[in-house]
Amino acid sequence: MGTGASLVTSRLNLKSLSGRIIWGAFAFVLLAIGAITAMWFAGAAQVREQIARVGQNFAGDGGQFTVQTLRVTGFPFAYEAELGNLALAGRDARGTWEWRADRARLTMSPWLGRNIVFDLSGNHRLRTRLGRLPLDLEIAAQKAPGEIQLGSAAAPALYKILPENIRAKELTTGAEMAADRASFQLFIYPPQERKTANNTQAAAGVLVELAGVGLPPAWAKFLGPKLAKLATEIQVLGDVPVPVDRRNIARFREAGGSVEVKSLALEWGPARIDGSGTLTLDAGLQPEASFAARMTGFEETADALVAAGLIRAQEAQGVKLLLSLMARRSDPGRGAEIRVPITIQDRTVYVGPARLARLPQIRW
Repeated sequence: MGTGASLVTSRLNLKSLSGRIIWGAFAFVLLAIGAITAMWFAGAAQVREQIARVGQNFAGDGGQFTVQTLRVTGFPFAYEAELGNLALAGRDARGTWEWRADRARLTMSPWLGRNIVFDLSGNHRLRTRLGRLPLDLEIAAQKAPGEIQLGSAAAPALYKILPENIRAKELTTGAEMAADRASFQLFIYPPQERKTANNTQAAAGVLVELAGVGLPPAWAKFLGPKLAKLATEIQVLGDVPVPVDRRNIARFREAGGSVEVKSLALEWGPARIDGSGTLTLDAGLQPEASFAARMTGFEETADALVAAGLIRAQEAQGVKLLLSLMARRSDPGRGAEIRVPITIQDRTVYVGPARLARLPQIRW
């Protein structure tokens, strides 16, 4: 009997211990859920504050950042901020500027590290100035995913957006453009001590690719109504002249700043151009450039420029004759190809030694 009683008692104690373990584990899970919930809501409040702070920083002193609706979801593994009817407005040396959007979506999570994924599809309105010219744009994109990768002391910050089915209209002139898809990537390199006197350290880089661009009539008359492809990689050597006005542009030039076009690919009408080169500014703050280019379709391009009234027929004949002498055919089934320097001096574009076109003066 004593052994049986001890066995029953042991079983009761074991059952009691199991119950306490189960209840302890349940309590721990509840506490963990409560802690995660509290941490998520605290993080959501910080996300709201950070959005307001970053927006105000973009607006600058005297500017304004407003959002009609701001909702943070994604519990418990991410923060997904949905912004409705947001607006940024500010003032710089060129005057006032404003950007408005119907909506925006931001996603942040531990799995993304410090990166931010966003979506800017929908309708946008941008009012600013390009030099002395006012710019009032309405832009719509069916898709516009993007990403922000925050930089460090050793790596540049990256801002990337990949819009599709884009429609843009300049309200002042009524000019309209459209594109099937585009890619914009901006690199901001970390500040570092300039190692050379001529200020040739890269401060920023831009990668742009446009495909299927429908051009406004004023441009379409040159080489055709659709730009099949434009892709370029650009680096700014020297401090970026922001905002872009005459004073900052002059400082950029005086400090030895330049723009290096590491690659450029253009397919527009009969013209096919691949090249690279460097762009600087002359004493009048007008562009000077030196490019090495490979071109096909140059005869058809010259004829199209004559038809558009950009160059005279006599000049076109001289250009075609000169380029024909320089051309070579790498494949019997392909058109003639030339490798030729393209330069810009005194607002004039030269293909080799031949004058091609006169550029309008830029009024900063």
